[in-house]
Amino acid sequence: MIRTTLILLLLLAGCANVQQIDRGRLSSRIMQFDPTPEESVFLNEVNSYREAAAGGSSSVGGGCGCN
Repeated sequence: MIRTTLILLLLLAGCANVQQIDRGRLSSRIMQFDPTPEESVFLNEVNSYREAAAGGSSSVGGGCGCN
């Protein structure tokens, strides 16, 4: 019971009310997990060509370079 209460309190401590004026700043690209998804796709493609293999990441395909 004590463990459950402690976990619940820790989870609720992370919640906060965000003012309307701050929402624009919090939704900017730098606050996202992957602010540049296009660049990430390009870097993954470059890495697969440099390693001479494909697959093992988010892309599907074999080592022959075919998709």
